[in-house]
Amino acid sequence: MGPNKGRSRAHHSQPQAPPQPSDYETDAPPNMDYPPPPPGRSNEELNLSVIRRHYAHVNAVHYVAPYAVLYAFSLETEQWEKVGVEGSLFICGLVPSAVGAERYGVVILNRRSMDNFYMEITGPDGLEFTDEYIIMQGDQVYGLWIFCEPPPSSTANTRTETVAKIQELAARVQASQAAVDQTSDASSITSDQVQSSVPMGRQLSLRELFGQQRTQDAAWSVVNHHNTQALHQGYQPTPSPHSGQPDMLNQLFMRAHQDYNNFG
Repeated sequence: MGPNKGRSRAHHSQPQAPPQPSDYETDAPPNMDYPPPPPGRSNEELNLSVIRRHYAHVNAVHYVAPYAVLYAFSLETEQWEKVGVEGSLFICGLVPSAVGAERYGVVILNRRSMDNFYMEITGPDGLEFTDEYIIMQGDQVYGLWIFCEPPPSSTANTRTETVAKIQELAARVQASQAAVDQTSDASSITSDQVQSSVPMGRQLSLRELFGQQRTQDAAWSVVNHHNTQALHQGYQPTPSPHSGQPDMLNQLFMRAHQDYNNFG
């Protein structure tokens, strides 16, 4: 026992080597400055990003109802029936139309399947509001049931706010389209007036025609005034049956017709 105890004490009394630094501590330079983390996105930005995966023409989110259920009115049973779409409802701004009119729509991202609901707000005429449903008429008559709880719940005013926002945007759609139509009508009238005031082709005005004829008549008179030999030989211009002068009007219209044909 004695020798073993001595060897054991000698073994434990040996000095231990200091711990070696890790590779990271060896390689990493001191006082390294790391870039700050990227800023977090707001709920509106996150919602817009998700919706744009399905509908790329959505450019803004104006209101969110946490939970809605979609119904369709059956003409056969004359009752509201679920269509299997329920989830968060988004009232969205859409890319304006080709003529610049404002556009808005309603989206329900379905929690039950991949079949979402999307419908554009075309104006107040296609909307109706009852105690239970927000009714939107398109290829079918749809009813949106908005979940809300009594006060003091945070969802107590969700249905009222959803209705107010849809009404507001429907009125904006109607006003924007009316303004575009009015501008289009004014532009059309102005264009018609300009087109009616511009002659077609290269038709000459009567002023231009008479001006050319007067120049030609003046030249004819000067030449024949000095051409006394032709007069002595009995040459005389063919008189007009009405005034004794060359038939200027016929020559003018013949020349106008020739100029128009040459231009065409």
